Amino acid sequence: MIILGINDGHQASAALMVDGVLVAAAAEERFTRHKNEHGYPRHAIAACLKLAGIEPGDVDHVAIATRELPPSYFMIRRDSDFSITDFWREQTDYWYPTLYEGRTLSYAEVFKDKYRPENFVYDRSLIRDDRDVAGMQAARKKYVRDAFGLSESQVSFRDHHACHAYYGLLAVPEDDREFLVMTADGFGDRANASIWKGRRDQPLQEILHTDQCHIGRMYRYATLLLGMKPAEHEYKVMGLAPYASPEFSQNAYQVYAETLQVEGLDFVYKVRPKDNFFHFRDRLAGQRFDAIAYGIQRRTEELICDWIGNAVRATGLRDVIFSGGVAQNIKANKRVWELDLVNDIFVPPGAHDESLSIGAAYMAHLLDGDCTQPGKFANAYLGTSYDTDTVSRFLKHEIRDGRFGVRQASLLDVAKLLADGCVIGWMNGRMEFGARALGSRSIITNAKDPDAIRKINMQIKMRDFWMPFAPSMLAERAQDYIVNPKGIDGRYMTMAFETTAQAHAEIPAALHPYDRTVRPNIVTAADNPTYHQLIREFEKLTGVGAVLNTSFNLHGEPVVESPADALSTFERSGMEHLYMSGWLVSKKVAA
Repeated sequence: MIILGINDGHQASAALMVDGVLVAAAAEERFTRHKNEHGYPRHAIAACLKLAGIEPGDVDHVAIATRELPPSYFMIRRDSDFSITDFWREQTDYWYPTLYEGRTLSYAEVFKDKYRPENFVYDRSLIRDDRDVAGMQAARKKYVRDAFGLSESQVSFRDHHACHAYYGLLAVPEDDREFLVMTADGFGDRANASIWKGRRDQPLQEILHTDQCHIGRMYRYATLLLGMKPAEHEYKVMGLAPYASPEFSQNAYQVYAETLQVEGLDFVYKVRPKDNFFHFRDRLAGQRFDAIAYGIQRRTEELICDWIGNAVRATGLRDVIFSGGVAQNIKANKRVWELDLVNDIFVPPGAHDESLSIGAAYMAHLLDGDCTQPGKFANAYLGTSYDTDTVSRFLKHEIRDGRFGVRQASLLDVAKLLADGCVIGWMNGRMEFGARALGSRSIITNAKDPDAIRKINMQIKMRDFWMPFAPSMLAERAQDYIVNPKGIDGRYMTMAFETTAQAHAEIPAALHPYDRTVRPNIVTAADNPTYHQLIREFEKLTGVGAVLNTSFNLHGEPVVESPADALSTFERSGMEHLYMSGWLVSKKVAA
């Protein structure tokens, strides 16, 4: 059975499952080059079908993530099109009049300057107004049916949080354990958190669906209050928090601590804010920026630990899967796995809404398909790839003026450049799924050189100075660098760990500059054999079994997908070399 999963909301994506095996998945932004792309993911769908050698007419079922989305959500593509100024205007021009003045406003009318009619592909005749959720659902279904020639029963909608939960269940390494599955995010299908239990080969049993977990929204608007972009720059707030002094950040922390509380398996308020922006803006007036970051991060860690801890006690299940946007808070995840009552916690790659398409496809397979076997998820390398011949033809066409040196190169050649401190754009193999670079679309360099941070920040990424980088480390060397007594899965940069003295000496540039924690990409030969061998060659030269790894993109742009994207990013940055499927492009010809 061929099942196509679609997320047509923000972080639009597609996933393809064939007889229970996840064969392809990709985010739409990689192809449109528009960060957090929103709407029907036609490019990602085409890429997934092409990867599997499947025609649109071969698809047996399409599962669409998220049942309820209003037309205004598609007309005004907020998370992909808004600037920081627009997000601030949303609060002052829409939410304040709505919540504090009792006015009824049309969101689409307030932001009519952001409306791009060419992006609204659905049948408008089925939609009454910009709040018509039922009409929008009918239009979404009709568009998919027409695109694939399917019957009414061959297109289904799947609950938002169920998609998050089933994605986590699919992605967890295969075994027969019973898991406690928990999800948390900003909002979706009238909920912002859920609790389930089950095994990979069985439908999940739902324990809780709630709309009272406002952790994601509190964090989102703390990000905005700090002058950063919500739904994109939360990681910057998390990276900033360790720099603050706990002693001088207590007032900011108390502002957050007096509001949302955990009570049993659900959430309640001690002090209930009228909203999650103006309430905190007023009470945090005069607080330092780093104190605010500390306050929201500390309270987030406490709430998540209390909530998951209570769920473990209530169910007796000590092996946890955590999915959804809030699960991307790696410092909170660290606090969870350090709890004595937790045996294991797994956070899948791309746990935000880009993975809803995968969850929707797996739900259709497991709940409605003919096969009752668990799905297959080998690793996160689910996207497009470009072989040596394709790259060769591209380079011969694009580089004919001699401005770059081009030659075939071995992994040892690349390792020698890394050992010399060069910064290299690395594009090899199938593109990884999710926002984190896992050694297929990465910028890499020698993590032993502290100056690498400044070099990449200033010449390539234009990142904020306080933000940490991360290492890709050989699985065989992980125990040398991270403290991981429970054997937590650290392949996907979804976990944080304390580090060893050896890490401080050998990979300082890949650690958090202040607290020396790390969010590793642990590389196995089974998952990514070429990248694993590259780091092996580097280890033979230097004795260090890890490299600094950051995503292959310029700040504010999606990670590169194609050779054209990679070359463009290389040209516009301070990278010295670009490696693509056996070919090395150099701004200075390599000796």
